[in-house]
Amino acid sequence: MFKAIGFILKEHRENYRQIIKMALINTEKQTVRSSLGILWTYFHDIVYILVFIMFRLLISGFGKIDGMNSIVYLLTGLIPWFFISDMLNQGSRAILSNKGIVQSIRFPITILPTIEVLSIVFRRFFTFFILLIALTLFGYLKCFSVVLFFYYFIALVYLMVSMNLLLSAFVAVSEDFHQLYLAIVRVIIYSLPIMWSYDKVDSTLIHILLRINPMVYVIRGFRNVFVQGMTQNIGYSAYFWISITAVFALGCYAQYKLRKHYADFI
Repeated sequence: MFKAIGFILKEHRENYRQIIKMALINTEKQTVRSSLGILWTYFHDIVYILVFIMFRLLISGFGKIDGMNSIVYLLTGLIPWFFISDMLNQGSRAILSNKGIVQSIRFPITILPTIEVLSIVFRRFFTFFILLIALTLFGYLKCFSVVLFFYYFIALVYLMVSMNLLLSAFVAVSEDFHQLYLAIVRVIIYSLPIMWSYDKVDSTLIHILLRINPMVYVIRGFRNVFVQGMTQNIGYSAYFWISITAVFALGCYAQYKLRKHYADFI
């Protein structure tokens, strides 16, 4: 396990310039054919947000959730979800969608998942400005903490890199896992505190099971940063970093063991 982690970290350290360069190229490549370029990403986000707001208002009206405006509650959950969603959908295919590169003997394949994560970060970082504008208009931007923002942003990136390393390895070698994974991804948004609050859950066991998902920590964290101005429970924070570090270690091990076999499976 430690040998695998050391190998992955070494490949990233030796190729960090290539990671940044390819992430920028990947970002540009995804929007180069359209006249508006990367602006389409934010246009899609705005449409997505408006649809969810309409859905929320039709179901529950203008009521408050956890003491805050329901639209604000929804926005503070959706923005970090955009990052996570891209990672789950695009990042997990980082190896599978780069068949030409995988077949290149000299290329360090294990950096592909990180390249995809960095590409998502470059493409989506300014999505947070949409949130800042919306919260300013609603009069909720009073407790914003720059320090906490970067803390949770680092947590988000670490989550994305760790999960990408593990998921992209399994998706590349198993079509059955890929199909099962796609089915899970379609419904996972409804288990997160984006459109509803966990305070509505009466069962302690179900509440604990829902919070096991490390994505919950990140989403609630950004909500705290922008609206509530507070940190999360120390025990829950420790659980997040320990669990994601475990996922990172497993991802490194999977990448290390499978790196020579990707070309055969793909």
